Amino acid sequence: MKKITILFFLLTLFYSAFAQSGATLSGIITNSANQPVIGATISLLNTNYSTTSDKTGAYSFSRIPEGKYILHVTSVAFAAISREVSLTSRNQKLDLQLTETSKRLDEVVVTANKREEEVQKVPISVTTLSASQVRDYKVWNLKDITAISPNLYSASPGDNRNVTGIRGIVTTSYDPAVTTYIDGVSQFSLDTYIPQLFDVERVEVLRVPQGTLYGRNAMGGVINVITKQPTNQLGGFAELNFGNYGQQRYSIGLSGALIKNKLFFGIAGLYNGFNGYYTNLFNNTKLDKQHAFLGNYFLKYLATDKLSVTLNVKNYANRNNGPFALSGTPGDALAEPFRVNQNATTTMIDNIFNASLAANYTGHDFNFSSISTYQENYRYYTKPIDGDFSSLDAVSVINNYGPAFNKVKVGTQEFKFSSPASASDWKWTTGVYGFYRYAPTKTGNHFGEDAAAVGSPITDFASINTKIERNYGGAVYEQIFYSIDKQGSNTVVLRWDN
Repeated sequence: MKKITILFFLLTLFYSAFAQSGATLSGIITNSANQPVIGATISLLNTNYSTTSDKTGAYSFSRIPEGKYILHVTSVAFAAISREVSLTSRNQKLDLQLTETSKRLDEVVVTANKREEEVQKVPISVTTLSASQVRDYKVWNLKDITAISPNLYSASPGDNRNVTGIRGIVTTSYDPAVTTYIDGVSQFSLDTYIPQLFDVERVEVLRVPQGTLYGRNAMGGVINVITKQPTNQLGGFAELNFGNYGQQRYSIGLSGALIKNKLFFGIAGLYNGFNGYYTNLFNNTKLDKQHAFLGNYFLKYLATDKLSVTLNVKNYANRNNGPFALSGTPGDALAEPFRVNQNATTTMIDNIFNASLAANYTGHDFNFSSISTYQENYRYYTKPIDGDFSSLDAVSVINNYGPAFNKVKVGTQEFKFSSPASASDWKWTTGVYGFYRYAPTKTGNHFGEDAAAVGSPITDFASINTKIERNYGGAVYEQIFYSIDKQGSNTVVLRWDN
């Protein structure tokens, strides 16, 4: 019994020493008038250390492993700043002054190399949009960045799935050449792709092939979307927008801490709709009238200063009266712009569900992250959709065969190890990635009374095609970065895909 008591006492002393080891960093955030900035977000990049300034502008971190870090500070109406700090076991103090955005540009942080770093140190072409730019430019949909990012073109054929190309690399298949990531989660294909933007912290456009780090569908580049993260402060937003063609857009959100410094939540919703641009002369209605709802639900648990677990769920419900505003011939399109003549009218039902569970560990010797995702899309037309894009009863397409078909399901898993945030000259990232996709499709082509116009000698029959796809794959990747000096560095990236 005596030995057990002594052992317990020694373990208690060890744990206490370990828990209290490390550096302490504190300071005060002020503005140019030396007044405290309340609610500024202060974080150490590539770690779970993040906090907000209190009513006196003060902030503090404790038990930080020794080493060099980048401290990043953001606040509404002020330009973001970054500072390099070298922490030892002693208490250190760092006061910072913020400048209004009207007088200074943001010091931008990006995740182009799958780690947070200052954009000036990233050796690739990157275009970034801050939260204020997304708001001021009215970037509501990812295709809106066409007018902002060089060498990028993005458009939707009408079904709210953007086809994007960078520097001429583009594909019209459902496996895009430019992949989109939202909070580190790949939008696997155009089936499970969510184009709407709101409550965004920043958008990054990587305008070079990124297949080695990001894998499939990144031959043209990558679009990274980072949403705003909740803090200890309870906050929210609400926005109403109206425009011509019956445009309506309403968004609302609330976020904060359920348990201070431990459990954070976020919930946001978006409704978007408009009456359409194209008139269907067949029945004198708007062909592309549509509306959609997007919900985003976020829960983050900070188990320790080193370990966090995040659950993110999104549901997207899109309704469209007939997405493809196509004419039978180029001559018809030019003769009557924004007018079509289609006899088969329908409503597109498009439901997307995306969920991800991420665990992040930031240690003294290495960082580790795990991202597990499930994505699902069920899309069909309530009635047959026009296949000949004319007033003829020639060809119509049927795909409403129940939820057993035309419902795509995708699961992905990624494990990533990387050098710790305190690493300086040598930095490395290694990871494994796997996916499984199940896609049962059933489509019928119905040939009506005017089938002869498309070369069919038989009328009033349907040709039905059924296909079951099961795709899976895996990859291993490695990146090594070595800083020669302040002016130069070398980077080597390798990837094996199957």
